[in-house]
This record gives sequence, structure tokens and C-alpha cells, in this order.
Amino acid sequence: MDTSKQPHELHLEVKAERGTKYACPECGQLCKAHDFQEKTWRHLNFFQHHCYIHASVPRVKCPEHGVKLIDVPWARKGSAFTLLFEQAALTLVREMPVNAAARIIEITDKRLWRIVDHYVGQAIEQFDLSDVKAVGLDETASKRGHNYVTVFIDMERRKEPVLFVTSGKGKQTVAEFSDFLKTHKGEPSVIQEAVCDMSPAFLTGIKESLPQAEVTVDWFHIVQTFTRALDEVRKREGRVKPLPKHLRWSVLKRGDADHLTTNQLKALADAASHGERSEGW
Repeated sequence: MDTSKQPHELHLEVKAERGTKYACPECGQLCKAHDFQEKTWRHLNFFQHHCYIHASVPRVKCPEHGVKLIDVPWARKGSAFTLLFEQAALTLVREMPVNAAARIIEITDKRLWRIVDHYVGQAIEQFDLSDVKAVGLDETASKRGHNYVTVFIDMERRKEPVLFVTSGKGKQTVAEFSDFLKTHKGEPSVIQEAVCDMSPAFLTGIKESLPQAEVTVDWFHIVQTFTRALDEVRKREGRVKPLPKHLRWSVLKRGDADHLTTNQLKALADAASHGERSEGW
């Protein structure tokens, strides 16, 4: 236990008996140690203290594969963390931003991102997209400014539907998704439906990269287009025949008196009386 550092550190050393044979990481054949390399891994905290595991990891001399560094059972190859530490880190990342998780486990966000990238990449390699027939796609801002990512989802999967995410927007993202399908047992010609907005770039990309897909326009964008058109008509009418100031929201609330403010109720009454005067005139 090193109490001279803050937080305090607990150091555990793992050793093997002399003459022990180790499995070749390539073929599993038991071989004698050729030499040793000193390795250190960050482990789960021991109470509030940082914990580290140290070991002299043997390199074996395999008759078939030559000199190889063996695999240790408590950590993946190339990682400076134990498997249990990485498991705890990934559990936190699923529930909160990476920066927040990094502060809790007291490592830099860059080191945590490397753990995330490894396991996300490992999961993506196992994707089987051979059954995907309907996809939805839309772009979203990844941060302030014109920085976009386009997300593709499986329309038939309720749980964990996201299939692919790529930077940018437009028809190039559809081409990238098509290539991703091919490398994960999928086939672009099998996609029968693509749900998206009315972006010309998306429509062109679907036509070129998903040739058999019928386009279904996302209802949200239809309603959005309709609402904008209606608002433009309202503005034009307002220039000719001004309407009460709070009428718009009172109408959008469907005239439900329980949910209207005093001004909105007054606007509805003024509009009704305005209509009666127009009919009398």
C-alpha cells in the first residue's frame, strides 16, 4: 500500500512457480518461458484506493509459431486495464456521458474512449444484417454548428434498432450504409422500404444505393411541412385582415377551455364576434 500518493494506491503482484509451462497464444501448446515482460494493469478500486496488478508476463518459444507473449486471464491483449475495470467503465458509459464516467473512475476521457471504441468495434464486427428489409434514416446535429451525423435504424426492430451511424448527411451517407450492409452479411437489393424526410439528397441516395427500396416519407416531416405552409397562409391573411394576437395557440389547443390562458380565451371570443360581424355585413 502506497500512502504517499493521493489517492492511495494498492499494488498486487502476481507470480507463477518456477518451471511452469504456458499455452502458446496461437495454438495452445504448452511451452517453457523464453523470457518475461513486466506489465501493469489498473484494477477496480480497493475501497477508495486505486488498485494495480503487476506481473512478469512470460513469452513462450513455440516450436511452430516462435516467441509469443502469452495472454493473461484478467485482461485483454494490449489493454492497460483489467477486464473487470473495463466492464465497470462500460456500465457507466451506457448510463452517462463519457466525460462524466471518466471523472468517476478517475481516468482521462481519451483512455475511456479507447475502451469504448474497442468493444463497440468488436460488437459491430458480429453484426448480421441479412434479415434487414426496412430502414429509417435521418440526420441530426452532433454538436453546435453544421456538424451532422446520419443515423440508420431497422424499422422492424423495437429494441436496439440502430444499425449504422456516419458523419455528414446526404446521398453519400446512404452509399456508406450500402457498403456497411455488404460487409455484414446484408444486401442492398434486399431492402424493400426506406423511411426518410423529403430531402432530395436522401431520395437520390436511396435510388442509387438501395435500388429496390420504396420510399416512405416520415410522418413527422409531412406534418412539419404542412404546419409551415399553414403558418405562411396565416401570416399572409394577417397582413390583409389582422387577427387577434393570441388566436394561433388557442386554435392549436383545439379550443379546450381548460388548457387556454385568459388571453387565448379572449382571442377566441374576438374571432367569433369578428365572424358574426362579417356575416351581418
